[in-house]
Amino acid sequence: MKRTLVLMVLLALATMSNGQVFNTGQTLKPRTFSVGIEPAVLINGGNEFMLFLHGGYGLRKGIDLGVTAGFLGPDNYFGANVEFGLGKNVSIAAGAHSFGSFGLDGTLNLTFGLAKGVRLITGLDTDINFPKGGDSQFLLWIPVGVDIGLRSNMGFILEAEIGLTDPAYNLIGGGVVFYF
Repeated sequence: MKRTLVLMVLLALATMSNGQVFNTGQTLKPRTFSVGIEPAVLINGGNEFMLFLHGGYGLRKGIDLGVTAGFLGPDNYFGANVEFGLGKNVSIAAGAHSFGSFGLDGTLNLTFGLAKGVRLITGLDTDINFPKGGDSQFLLWIPVGVDIGLRSNMGFILEAEIGLTDPAYNLIGGGVVFYF
């Protein structure tokens, strides 16, 4: 119990996440889908609240499609990606988004089992943004999170993305995901 509490505190402190991830290193099974909701705080010189809605669909074994929409923040967010499983707990995703400007996304997701129904999520997340009238921007984050299975078809994800490059921001988020 003490070990779990310490882990949760460390994850909460490290939890500066970007709503673009809200994902594990595992892909959805074919013809199954997921729906999630994630309140988040965007930290970029000021703290701004955002609400993300996530959806996913298993296209075939080891491949799924994800979409994310974010509202109530400095700009609306919309993104989509295709995720490819590289093993049981490793995946890569590639996609595109609009969040003030158009951008391309790439993510490496790693998942490690900590205890029954509890998994650590990490990896690398990158965006290449193309602002109108400006130079392209390379943003890099380290996502850190925990996925807690509440039921066989429901989980809680607490996540963070720690910005490593300028102008990468930090974000703290957490929410529920349902699997159908």
